[in-house]
Amino acid sequence: MSAFHQSKPALVCPRCKAVLPPGGAHCYRCGLQLAHVQPNSTTPPAQPYLSSRTGRGRPGRQGRAAFIYFLSVFLVIVVFAFLFLHAAGISLSTFFPEVTTTPSTVAYAVPKVSPLFADSFLSDAYGWNLQSSPGKYAVTVGDGALTLEISQHNLLWELVPGERSYSNFILTVNAVLSQGGQNNGYGVYIRGTSNQESDLASYYRFELYGDGSYAIFKGTIDAGGKSTTTKIVDYTLSSAIQKQGKVNHIMIIAKGASLSLIVNGQLLKVISDHSYANGSVALFVSNLPQAQPGAQARFSQFAIYPVHA
Repeated sequence: MSAFHQSKPALVCPRCKAVLPPGGAHCYRCGLQLAHVQPNSTTPPAQPYLSSRTGRGRPGRQGRAAFIYFLSVFLVIVVFAFLFLHAAGISLSTFFPEVTTTPSTVAYAVPKVSPLFADSFLSDAYGWNLQSSPGKYAVTVGDGALTLEISQHNLLWELVPGERSYSNFILTVNAVLSQGGQNNGYGVYIRGTSNQESDLASYYRFELYGDGSYAIFKGTIDAGGKSTTTKIVDYTLSSAIQKQGKVNHIMIIAKGASLSLIVNGQLLKVISDHSYANGSVALFVSNLPQAQPGAQARFSQFAIYPVHA
């Protein structure tokens, strides 16, 4: 053997400190398996497990540095882009349009004046027409409500008593379709006039339905004296209207030719019509032909206030 040959140092188990056999990579005392390193290899031993977990090794520091660098560049780009858009007068809403939402509720205040007419329906103090026909229709007043019920496919109205005529006013009433299917209607007549055939031959009629829709009608008298109905606002669904079984607060504002329908604080429609300047007011329930027979509506907290045109 060469004088310069040196024997390889014995390997020691890092766990139990036992001397391993020459060239061995397995400790027979504790069973630890060592990674084999080729002789004269320049490849460094693998990073200990603890170093990779805690990020103390070199690769971990380089990864974090790269992430921080790219994050910083991204933030700088965002800031400069915002400043550019702001200087150019461009809003972010141009790129991200707003989602259409339901219009917010508007507060329509009740006038702080004495009403022209008001009834809480605790009793029949004003003499409503309570004529009824068993099995066909019924009108009752009491317990805080005027109740109109009809058993046939027809419309039952109830005029405000006293042969009263109203021109410009704000009308408020709580109303609910208390019985019957969602296809039935209920609401208010205004500026009605009579002839030999009907107590309401001409009018404007504001009607809500149990499915959450509404419509507006106009009654006219032809040359032969016959009353005909024209729909001037078609059936329209509105999220403002509570459906069958729930109370709706109805407000109607009549000022000259302008007629406004407001339900639960939300303006639904404004129409302009010069045909009728004044007339009677009535509440009604309607059992439509496409609905099952029978409908009932209850009205409460009814009032009519003066307003200047």
